[in-house]
Amino acid sequence: MDRLLAMQVFARVVELGSFARAASQLELSRARTSEAVQALERALGTRLLHRTTRRLSLTDDGRHYYERVRRILLDVVEAEAEVVRSRGSPRGRLRVDVPVALGRLFLIPALPAFRRRYPELELELRLENRAIDLGREGIDAAITYGEPMDHDLVAKRLATTHLVTCAAPSYLARHGVPELPEGLGKHAAVAFLGPATARPTPWEFLRNGTRISLEPKAHFAINSMEACVEAAAGGLGVTQVLSSVALSAIEAGRLAPILTHVAADGPSLFVVYAPNHQASARLRAFVGFVVELFSEVDPSWGRILAKAEATSAASATKSTGRGKPGPR
Repeated sequence: MDRLLAMQVFARVVELGSFARAASQLELSRARTSEAVQALERALGTRLLHRTTRRLSLTDDGRHYYERVRRILLDVVEAEAEVVRSRGSPRGRLRVDVPVALGRLFLIPALPAFRRRYPELELELRLENRAIDLGREGIDAAITYGEPMDHDLVAKRLATTHLVTCAAPSYLARHGVPELPEGLGKHAAVAFLGPATARPTPWEFLRNGTRISLEPKAHFAINSMEACVEAAAGGLGVTQVLSSVALSAIEAGRLAPILTHVAADGPSLFVVYAPNHQASARLRAFVGFVVELFSEVDPSWGRILAKAEATSAASATKSTGRGKPGPR
């Protein structure tokens, strides 16, 4: 028995006072209408209606049951209406998972604009650096570095990232500046622990069109790029992180970029979600917003290159004695 249909039939019979009128309105046969109510009574183990040739009336159990059924059916109608409304305009709650540094540096500062654009949409943000299972954890969408391993998910590319290798100026003054990636083997390393593997992420470089991957000899390994930046700025060694994460420390002079002539792109940035969620107005609104956001943010790599070139020019001027570098 279709329990919901039986409840709908029962409620309509009660409200119209007739099996025939209920059958006509529900576009069911008189026999099927009667069978639905009888099946409901058998399942409940009680009679719901008094039937005579002239009229129908509710039993005591039927009266109590009808009041509950009526509320349940109203809830069903409201739930269906809510789904229809959510498909047409962004409202309700959206659960999103975002890497910690990315959320702090880019997404959270953009939330006031998001709120103004979608005032009825509630955003639940989880900032964490780990691989997640969207379906199992009840997450509607996630922003990830690199394409997801689950190929059943929709993955929309947002942006290209850049890797920067850097260390504290004081550390480089003590240990020297490596001219080639191979020279990093002589240096202490602060490595980033990848969220998917929980192992130090290889350092990547690009030389003559060929990508070079080196395993850092990690004296320290941390699962937060922001923490890697702070550790390197404290003089603990060389680190390689995303340029957007290191930018403020580099511009403040706490870190100095090195090996920029062989720097490589980092993993592409994606927003991922289950294919059955594509029709959600909430999700469409969020995806559209982050596509727009990441097309405009992160000028970090250009600024880091400009900083490196300015530092190099100042050093060259100082070494030749042709002048003094200006204030920075």
